[in-house]
Amino acid sequence: MATASAAFGALKKGFAIGRDIESMASDLSRWMGALSDLDQMEKEAKNPPIFKKLFSGQSVEQEAITTFANKQKAQQQRYELQQWIGLTMGRSKWEELVRMEGQIRKRRQETLYKQRERRQKFVEIVAWIVMIGLGAAALTFFVMFLKGKTANAADQMTICRKVKCEKMGKRQLVCVFRGQNNTIESQIFEYLEFIPNEYQCKYDPNAKKEMTVQETLKAVRESQK
Repeated sequence: MATASAAFGALKKGFAIGRDIESMASDLSRWMGALSDLDQMEKEAKNPPIFKKLFSGQSVEQEAITTFANKQKAQQQRYELQQWIGLTMGRSKWEELVRMEGQIRKRRQETLYKQRERRQKFVEIVAWIVMIGLGAAALTFFVMFLKGKTANAADQMTICRKVKCEKMGKRQLVCVFRGQNNTIESQIFEYLEFIPNEYQCKYDPNAKKEMTVQETLKAVRESQK
Protein backbone atom coordinates (compact mmCIF):
# COMPACT_ATOMS: atom_id res chain seq x y z
CA MET A 1 0.00 0.00 0.00
CA ALA A 2 2.90 2.37 0.69
CA THR A 3 4.20 1.84 -2.85
CA ALA A 4 0.75 2.40 -4.35
CA SER A 5 0.22 5.57 -2.30
CA ALA A 6 3.63 6.99 -3.25
CA ALA A 7 3.05 6.31 -6.96
CA PHE A 8 -0.47 7.72 -6.75
CA GLY A 9 0.84 10.89 -5.09
CA ALA A 10 3.32 11.33 -7.92
CA LEU A 11 0.50 10.92 -10.47
CA LYS A 12 -1.62 13.54 -8.70
CA LYS A 13 1.26 16.03 -8.78
CA GLY A 14 1.82 15.29 -12.44
CA PHE A 15 -1.83 15.94 -13.31
CA ALA A 16 -1.74 19.14 -11.23
CA ILE A 17 1.10 20.60 -13.30
CA GLY A 18 -0.32 19.38 -16.60
CA ARG A 19 1.99 16.49 -17.44
CA ASP A 20 0.75 13.99 -20.02
CA ILE A 21 0.14 10.34 -19.17
CA GLU A 22 3.08 9.09 -21.24
CA SER A 23 5.57 11.12 -19.19
CA MET A 24 4.19 9.49 -16.04
CA ALA A 25 4.38 5.94 -17.37
CA SER A 26 6.88 4.86 -14.70
CA ASP A 27 4.70 6.07 -11.81
CA LEU A 28 1.61 4.59 -13.46
CA SER A 29 3.34 1.22 -13.87
CA ARG A 30 4.43 1.23 -10.20
CA TRP A 31 0.88 2.05 -9.10
CA MET A 32 -0.65 -0.72 -11.21
CA GLY A 33 1.94 -3.24 -10.01
CA ALA A 34 1.26 -2.32 -6.37
CA LEU A 35 -2.50 -2.77 -6.87
CA SER A 36 -1.90 -6.15 -8.45
CA ASP A 37 0.16 -7.13 -5.39
CA LEU A 38 -2.66 -5.99 -3.10
CA ASP A 39 -5.13 -8.20 -4.96
CA GLN A 40 -2.75 -11.15 -4.64
CA MET A 41 -2.33 -10.50 -0.92
CA GLU A 42 -6.12 -10.48 -0.54
CA LYS A 43 -6.32 -13.92 -2.19
CA GLU A 44 -3.58 -15.27 0.05
CA ALA A 45 -5.22 -13.78 3.16
CA LYS A 46 -8.47 -15.60 2.32
CA ASN A 47 -6.63 -18.91 1.96
CA PRO A 48 -3.45 -18.75 4.10
CA PRO A 49 -1.00 -21.69 4.27
CA ILE A 50 -1.84 -24.41 6.81
CA PHE A 51 1.13 -23.63 9.06
CA LYS A 52 0.21 -19.97 9.15
CA LYS A 53 -3.28 -20.97 10.31
CA LEU A 54 -1.89 -23.27 12.99
CA PHE A 55 0.85 -21.12 14.48
CA SER A 56 -0.13 -17.53 13.62
CA GLY A 57 -3.89 -17.47 13.99
CA GLN A 58 -4.02 -13.94 15.38
CA SER A 59 -1.68 -12.49 12.72
CA VAL A 60 -3.76 -14.14 9.98
CA GLU A 61 -6.88 -12.30 11.20
CA GLN A 62 -4.97 -9.04 11.52
CA GLU A 63 -3.51 -9.46 8.04
CA ALA A 64 -6.98 -10.03 6.58
CA ILE A 65 -8.27 -6.82 8.21
CA THR A 66 -5.26 -4.80 7.00
CA THR A 67 -5.60 -6.20 3.49
CA PHE A 68 -9.28 -5.26 3.41
CA ALA A 69 -8.53 -1.70 4.52
CA ASN A 70 -5.79 -1.35 1.90
CA LYS A 71 -8.13 -2.66 -0.78
CA GLN A 72 -10.63 0.08 0.08
CA LYS A 73 -7.90 2.73 -0.25
CA ALA A 74 -6.82 1.27 -3.58
CA GLN A 75 -10.38 1.34 -4.91
CA GLN A 76 -10.66 5.00 -3.92
CA GLN A 77 -7.42 5.79 -5.74
CA ARG A 78 -8.65 3.94 -8.82
CA TYR A 79 -11.89 5.90 -8.81
CA GLU A 80 -10.06 9.25 -8.54
CA LEU A 81 -7.62 8.31 -11.30
CA GLN A 82 -10.47 7.21 -13.56
CA GLN A 83 -12.20 10.56 -13.03
CA TRP A 84 -9.06 12.59 -13.84
CA ILE A 85 -8.22 10.65 -16.98
CA GLY A 86 -11.83 10.52 -18.14
CA LEU A 87 -12.24 14.29 -17.81
CA THR A 88 -8.89 15.28 -19.32
CA MET A 89 -8.19 12.55 -21.90
CA GLY A 90 -11.46 10.79 -22.49
CA ARG A 91 -12.94 7.37 -21.79
CA SER A 92 -10.88 5.62 -24.49
CA LYS A 93 -7.64 6.56 -22.72
CA TRP A 94 -8.88 5.03 -19.47
CA GLU A 95 -9.86 1.83 -21.27
CA GLU A 96 -6.39 1.69 -22.80
CA LEU A 97 -4.86 1.98 -19.34
CA VAL A 98 -7.17 -0.77 -18.06
CA ARG A 99 -5.88 -3.08 -20.80
CA MET A 100 -2.31 -2.19 -19.88
CA GLU A 101 -3.05 -2.94 -16.24
CA GLY A 102 -4.41 -6.36 -17.23
CA GLN A 103 -1.14 -7.13 -19.05
CA ILE A 104 0.88 -6.07 -15.99
CA ARG A 105 -1.21 -8.30 -13.73
CA LYS A 106 -0.79 -11.24 -16.11
CA ARG A 107 3.00 -10.85 -16.22
CA ARG A 108 3.25 -10.61 -12.47
CA GLN A 109 1.00 -13.66 -12.07
CA GLU A 110 3.19 -15.72 -14.42
CA THR A 111 6.45 -14.66 -12.76
CA LEU A 112 6.41 -13.20 -9.25
CA TYR A 113 3.29 -14.86 -7.85
CA LYS A 114 4.02 -18.31 -9.25
CA GLN A 115 7.57 -18.16 -7.90
CA ARG A 116 6.28 -17.14 -4.49
CA GLU A 117 3.69 -19.91 -4.56
CA ARG A 118 6.39 -22.49 -5.38
CA ARG A 119 8.54 -21.21 -2.52
CA GLN A 120 5.61 -21.43 -0.09
CA LYS A 121 4.82 -24.98 -1.18
CA PHE A 122 8.46 -25.95 -0.80
CA VAL A 123 8.59 -24.45 2.70
CA GLU A 124 5.37 -26.28 3.65
CA ILE A 125 6.73 -29.61 2.38
CA VAL A 126 9.98 -29.14 4.31
CA ALA A 127 8.03 -28.14 7.43
CA TRP A 128 5.82 -31.25 7.17
CA ILE A 129 8.87 -33.46 6.71
CA VAL A 130 10.54 -31.89 9.76
CA MET A 131 7.39 -32.23 11.89
CA ILE A 132 6.82 -35.84 10.85
CA GLY A 133 10.49 -36.63 11.49
CA LEU A 134 10.39 -35.03 14.93
CA GLY A 135 7.15 -36.84 15.75
CA ALA A 136 8.59 -40.18 14.64
CA ALA A 137 11.76 -39.54 16.63
CA ALA A 138 9.76 -38.62 19.74
CA LEU A 139 7.57 -41.72 19.38
CA THR A 140 10.61 -43.95 18.89
CA PHE A 141 12.30 -42.46 21.95
CA PHE A 142 9.14 -42.95 24.02
CA VAL A 143 8.76 -46.60 22.95
CA MET A 144 12.43 -47.31 23.66
CA PHE A 145 12.10 -45.60 27.04
CA LEU A 146 9.12 -47.79 27.94
CA LYS A 147 10.92 -50.92 26.76
CA GLY A 148 13.94 -49.95 28.83
CA LYS A 149 11.83 -49.41 31.91
CA THR A 150 10.06 -52.74 31.37
CA ALA A 151 13.37 -54.53 30.84
CA ASN A 152 14.83 -52.97 33.97
CA ALA A 153 11.79 -53.99 35.98
CA ALA A 154 11.94 -57.51 34.57
CA ASP A 155 15.64 -57.92 35.36
CA GLN A 156 15.52 -56.35 38.81
CA MET A 157 16.30 -58.62 41.73
CA THR A 158 15.55 -58.37 45.42
CA ILE A 159 16.43 -60.29 48.58
CA CYS A 160 13.81 -62.90 49.52
CA ARG A 161 13.90 -64.26 53.06
CA LYS A 162 12.52 -67.59 54.25
CA VAL A 163 9.15 -67.22 55.96
CA LYS A 164 7.90 -70.76 56.51
CA CYS A 165 8.37 -74.36 55.35
CA GLU A 166 5.86 -77.23 55.42
CA LYS A 167 5.99 -80.89 54.53
CA MET A 168 4.74 -81.90 51.13
CA GLY A 169 4.56 -85.61 50.64
CA LYS A 170 7.01 -88.00 52.27
CA ARG A 171 10.35 -86.68 51.03
CA GLN A 172 9.84 -82.99 50.23
CA LEU A 173 9.43 -79.62 51.86
CA VAL A 174 7.87 -76.51 50.34
CA CYS A 175 9.28 -73.22 51.57
CA VAL A 176 7.96 -69.72 51.03
CA PHE A 177 10.31 -66.75 50.65
CA ARG A 178 9.16 -63.13 50.78
CA GLY A 179 10.93 -60.03 49.45
CA GLN A 180 10.34 -56.33 48.89
CA ASN A 181 6.79 -55.11 48.12
CA ASN A 182 5.19 -58.53 48.67
CA THR A 183 7.46 -60.34 46.22
CA ILE A 184 6.74 -64.03 47.01
CA GLU A 185 8.50 -67.12 45.71
CA SER A 186 8.12 -70.72 46.72
CA GLN A 187 10.77 -73.45 46.43
CA ILE A 188 10.58 -77.21 46.88
CA PHE A 189 13.43 -78.94 48.70
CA GLU A 190 14.25 -82.57 49.40
CA TYR A 191 14.60 -83.76 53.00
CA LEU A 192 18.07 -83.09 54.40
CA GLU A 193 18.73 -80.61 51.55
CA PHE A 194 20.25 -77.27 52.59
CA ILE A 195 17.58 -74.56 52.81
CA PRO A 196 18.95 -70.99 52.72
CA ASN A 197 17.47 -68.31 54.93
CA GLU A 198 17.60 -65.79 52.07
CA TYR A 199 18.60 -65.53 48.42
CA GLN A 200 18.35 -63.22 45.38
CA CYS A 201 14.96 -63.67 43.73
CA LYS A 202 13.20 -61.92 40.85
CA TYR A 203 11.54 -58.69 41.93
CA ASP A 204 7.79 -59.08 41.39
CA PRO A 205 5.95 -56.31 43.31
CA ASN A 206 2.30 -57.12 43.87
CA ALA A 207 2.02 -58.96 40.57
CA LYS A 208 -0.88 -60.90 42.06
CA LYS A 209 -3.38 -60.31 44.78
CA GLU A 210 -1.46 -60.27 48.02
CA MET A 211 -1.49 -63.78 49.50
CA THR A 212 -0.71 -65.00 52.97
CA VAL A 213 2.01 -67.57 53.53
CA GLN A 214 -0.63 -70.21 54.26
CA GLU A 215 -2.43 -69.46 50.99
CA THR A 216 0.82 -69.68 49.09
CA LEU A 217 1.70 -73.04 50.63
CA LYS A 218 -1.78 -74.32 49.89
CA ALA A 219 -1.53 -73.23 46.24
CA VAL A 220 1.82 -75.00 45.88
CA ARG A 221 0.51 -78.25 47.39
CA GLU A 222 -2.52 -78.22 45.11
CA SER A 223 -0.36 -77.62 42.04
CA GLN A 224 1.62 -80.77 42.85
CA LYS A 225 -1.42 -83.04 42.97
